[in-house]
Amino acid sequence: MWEKLKTKWNIESDKRMVWIFVIFAITGSSIGFARRWVTQLLFGKSSYGELHWYELIFTIICVYFIYQILLFVIGTLLGEHKFVKWFVLKMNKRIFPFINVEK
Repeated sequence: MWEKLKTKWNIESDKRMVWIFVIFAITGSSIGFARRWVTQLLFGKSSYGELHWYELIFTIICVYFIYQILLFVIGTLLGEHKFVKWFVLKMNKRIFPFINVEK
C-alpha cells in the first residue's frame, strides 16, 4: 500500500511520505477542535448528538471546507505547498467537476 501511494502521489522518498502523513495527522487532530468550535458558535451545542439532522449536515459541510483550509495552511507552513495544493484540488474535483486539476 505504501508503494502504491508513493506511485499514485508521485513521491520518491519515504521521508517525504512520512512528512505528508504527519501533515495529515496534525490537520486531522486540529479539525476535531475546529468542529467543536463551529458547532458551539453556530448552534450553541458542542456535540453531534445534540444536533438536529439539518444542523448536522450544515456542520459537516462547514467542517469539510475548514479541513481543506487547515490542510492547505498547515501543509504550506510545513513545506509541502505544491503537494497539498494538488491534493486539495483533487479532493474537490470529485464534488466540483469543473475544477481543473494539474500537477
